[in-house]
Amino acid sequence: MGNIKSMKTDQMMTWVEISEKAYAHNLAFFKQRIPSRTEFSVVVKANAYGHGIGEISRLAMKHGADSLCVHTLDEAISLRRFGIDQDILIMGPVPRLRLREVIANDFRLVLYNRETLADLNQLTREMNKPVRVHLKLEMGTHRQGIDAEDLVNFLNDLKNFSSVKLEAAYSHFSNIEDTTDHSYAFYQLELFNSMSAQIQKSGFPEFKKHVACSAAMLLFPETHFDMVRLGISQYGLWPSRETFVSYKMRHAQNTEEALRPVLSWKARVTQLKSVPANRFIGYGCSYQTTRDSRIAVLPIGYSDGYDRRLSNQSYVLIHGRRAPVRGRVCMNFIMVDVTDIPEVKVEDEAVFIGHQGKEKITADYLAQLMGTINYEVVTRINWQIPRIIT
Repeated sequence: MGNIKSMKTDQMMTWVEISEKAYAHNLAFFKQRIPSRTEFSVVVKANAYGHGIGEISRLAMKHGADSLCVHTLDEAISLRRFGIDQDILIMGPVPRLRLREVIANDFRLVLYNRETLADLNQLTREMNKPVRVHLKLEMGTHRQGIDAEDLVNFLNDLKNFSSVKLEAAYSHFSNIEDTTDHSYAFYQLELFNSMSAQIQKSGFPEFKKHVACSAAMLLFPETHFDMVRLGISQYGLWPSRETFVSYKMRHAQNTEEALRPVLSWKARVTQLKSVPANRFIGYGCSYQTTRDSRIAVLPIGYSDGYDRRLSNQSYVLIHGRRAPVRGRVCMNFIMVDVTDIPEVKVEDEAVFIGHQGKEKITADYLAQLMGTINYEVVTRINWQIPRIIT
């Protein structure tokens, strides 16, 4: 990928542009919302939600992030190779046979299994090197976490393992984004506070606490504690429409300017075809022309993350105008109707997500057509497509 990353966009057939200005704006917006003592961590798992883990991590460090969160050990190792030496929290599971790598690289590790705790105790003693752990507390999502009834036994083990250092306790809300009724989120927060108090009483007086995701950072200052984990909104995307509405109800400022989308996804026209009326386009004969048409072929398909559910539904922007998708999305191509944009020529720029002229296509718009969320739209953009900082 090194040679590709050094190329200019006019030498590429498809690419993703990342706006440094927009990203810096988003980080500054959130940094001013948290106490100065609070650790400002950004989540770059899943290739930085499709934005490019190396590119985003470097921007994050440049524009004021204190640390990073990833899902896998391999993501953490890749960040070290990118030259990132700040703290990295691994939030997903690590195979027991690879725990030695966590310790050797001084990564922070989420902990919720007593088996993992026992392995860490043995390995840290063998390696004569401590490891920092963040206890994941179960608050009602039931995917990862220590149940309240198991916490005492867990803490008793931890007290006997001096090389396994309790750095933090944390959890994650399960219903803070998808509703304007936040009663369940506050129930979860109360449970988190109760379990945190139990940890303190068990002989751990000092440790960090963190529960705040993007939605919590936007809506509830009481969740900011000692560390926050900024996810989807660092990329300029709202966690949900409900979060947008809840924020708008609380703040008089221009909500549209609060977050600025960072990502644009583009490609070039590879071919132009004249198609007579009453001819079929694409697999399955799912679209039939109703007039003599001019069709542009674009080198993006479902293998690149452009979902097949967008067939005959979406549009792209060419010369600042909308060109509707015709026929099924293929593995590597889509076809769009440019009959009403006669100036289009081969290798003109097409926009799948982003602005062109006065028009725009958002990840939220595509998510609505697909019946999903903006997270899925951007995260599924193929990691092999070059990410270019602009």
